Order: sequence, then structure tokens, then C-alpha cells
Amino acid sequence: MSDDRTSDRTSARTSARTGNWTGDRISDGTVFTGVRVFDGTGRDPFPAEVLVEGERITAVASRIPATGRAGARIVDGGGGTLIPGLVDSHTHLGFGSTVEHRSRRRDEPDEEKALLVAHAGRVLLDQGFTSAYSGGNRLPRTETAARKAFDEGWMPGPRFKAASWEGTAGMVEPGVYDFPGIEGRASDPESVSRFVGEMADLGVDIVKLSLSGESAVVQGTSRIVQFTEEEVAAAAAAARERGVWLTAHAHAAESIKMAVRHGIRAVYHCTFADEEALDLLEAARDRLFVAPTPGIIHANLHEADSEPEPGMEVEATHKAVREVVPELVRRGIRVVPGGDYGFAWNPVGRNARDLQLFVDWFGFTPAEALRAATGYGGQVMGMGDELGLIREGFLADLVLVDGDPLADISILQDRHRLLAIMKNGSLYKAPA
Repeated sequence: MSDDRTSDRTSARTSARTGNWTGDRISDGTVFTGVRVFDGTGRDPFPAEVLVEGERITAVASRIPATGRAGARIVDGGGGTLIPGLVDSHTHLGFGSTVEHRSRRRDEPDEEKALLVAHAGRVLLDQGFTSAYSGGNRLPRTETAARKAFDEGWMPGPRFKAASWEGTAGMVEPGVYDFPGIEGRASDPESVSRFVGEMADLGVDIVKLSLSGESAVVQGTSRIVQFTEEEVAAAAAAARERGVWLTAHAHAAESIKMAVRHGIRAVYHCTFADEEALDLLEAARDRLFVAPTPGIIHANLHEADSEPEPGMEVEATHKAVREVVPELVRRGIRVVPGGDYGFAWNPVGRNARDLQLFVDWFGFTPAEALRAATGYGGQVMGMGDELGLIREGFLADLVLVDGDPLADISILQDRHRLLAIMKNGSLYKAPA
């Protein structure tokens, strides 16, 4: 799987073009006009027209001439903002809850769970998220099946990277999260390697390891390491051999260090990173991403059914993450949105709230938050040379916003302000 570091990596076919386009092709595609373009790099929006032919953007110009407009569908943005499709880097389509359907059970029959994954994918696309990087699923085959259906276009949903269930200490069955730690058990790298291979056999893109516990699930475990060094090394070797990515659930400082030392690509939470962990992350910033998941923290604080108990560390997590993320950004580490959406109190469909929290909690500008969800999002998906930017040659995943999200990032949370949603060159949602 390919990866890249910078949002301005280009090739001949992906070179930016913002002048007057003079191509001689006759289009039957789509022209977005009357828009200001936020191109995903973080620079200021600019007035332009955007031509889409087939599945790709073929021109970004001040004016598309008649030869490019001939036969094309004209979408007049009415002064709105055209942005790349949003990317969520930590969502759980299989947890059963969306803004349209809440499930507190999470023990539905497998057949129903498959339908819930499909439903959640559609809800995510409705919110302008045209790509998603899974945070794990107890039934990985439902995600690989949904990925296929979304790719083929007969079921609405985002571009999707499917994940395994969350491997825990001792490799117990999916959904059993007792987080016992490593004390009192023998290291078992063979079983961890086997787990990675079994998940790869199912066709997932990502294998997820819970390198630390989770105090919100089992009180007091977020700071407890769950894997030995040998086990993580075995997982990394198996992942390289099988061509899958590794994601780490890592609150504890030592679990973060372990993830970086063994080349894990995406690190979730990073809550209690110490100076050594921050130094390691900075040294590896060209090859990894951090998703600090503010959405679930906000939900645990304000929207859970009951007051958090002390051992859940909700307040401590909130305080720590608000301190660590600005330091990650200062050190040039790519921090991406994805707030652990899918729980009943943090449902799929609220995903754009992460962008607001990036601004309110971490000090991002709206442009920086939006770049994290678009330009960096394409890189998270391993498609940074063709996804996440509005640029000639890139895949046409686009969202037309009624208004300016750089003036008010919260408008992205209102799906009615998303006038058009395009994925892979096809209009999923068109203006009236």
C-alpha cells in the first residue's frame, strides 16, 4: 500500500491548474461554477470553476470554456464553497448507532449487523464524508463486503478501508475487552502473528491492536500496556509480509512508544504521551498519523447516559489530550479527525464535530482543521497522490457547501448545508 508525506506531491497528471483552461476536449461531465474552492492544501479559498470528467477532476480554472462545458451538467454553487470530500480516520460502522438509528445493544445477530454497517456507510456519505478509515469491527467480513459494495457503487457509502476486530492481550475473542495487561502471562508472539495473518486472510486493509487498555470500558486500564515488545514486533513482521496496515489503540505512553518503534502507521488517542513518546512521534512524522478522537471524549463528558466514574478517567483524558495535541502539531505530526463514532452516545453522522473540536480544543484554524480532514485524509487512505485535494488529475470526491466553513466550521455539521456531494465523479447528492 502506498503512502506519502506532503500534500503537494505531484506528478505530470496531478499538476495544479488554476488559469484559463484552453483544452480542446468536449465534455460530458460536470462543471462546478459560482464557487470558491478550498483545495485541501490549507491555502485560502479562491474563485474558480472545476471540471469533472469520468471519475477525475480534469480542470481547475478561472473559467472553463465552451469546449469543456459542452454537454456537461452545470452545478451553480451560488457563491458557496467547494471542498474535497471529507475523510474520517477513526469510525466504527459496525457499532450499530447513527443519528438516524440508535442501538445500545451491540449484540444484534450477524445478519442485522451487516445491515447496520451498510446503513452507517450511507449516513456517513450523507454528511459529506466520502472516505473512511475503519477503527475496527467485531465482524470484519461485514466491512470487506461493505467496502466492495461501496466501491462498486450499488450501495451508497464512502471509500472505505476495512479493519479487523481489535486485538487484545492474549488474543481473546472479539468484543471481550478485559485488558488484563502483560503481568502474569507469558509473551505469545506466535498467536499475535497468527491473528494478523487470519485477519489478512479475511481481506481487511487494517489490523488493529489495543496496545493499551481503555478506562472508559474497563476502569483504570488506559495506562496499562497490553502487549509485549516481542508481540508487537511479530505483528509488524506479519503485517509487512501480508501487506496490511497496523493501527494502534494507545493511551499509555509506553504503548505509544511501542507503536512507533515497530512502524505502526496510525496511532489512536496518544493521550498520555510523555516527552520520549513525543520525540519518537516527531522522528517518525513522515510515516504515521495520529487521531486523538476528541468526539468520543466530548460525548463521554456530555452525552453519556450517566456520570463517568472516577476510574473511567474521562476528565483526565480530556485534560491530557488538550495538552498533547497542540504539541503534536507544533512538532509537525499529522493529526487527523476521527472521533470514535458509532456508539449510541456518539453516533455516526456527528463526525464533522471533530473539526469543530479541533478548533475549540486544539487551537486549529478552520483551514487547518479542514486540511486535516481532506489533504491529510487522502494520505491516511494511502492515496495522497490522487485523493484529498481539488487538483487536476485527482479523483472527484467533492462537497459543495452552502456558506464558508472557514468562517464557521460548524456549518459542516448541518447536512442541509451540503448542497452537493460527489464521490468518484458521480453526484450522490445534487442541488435542487
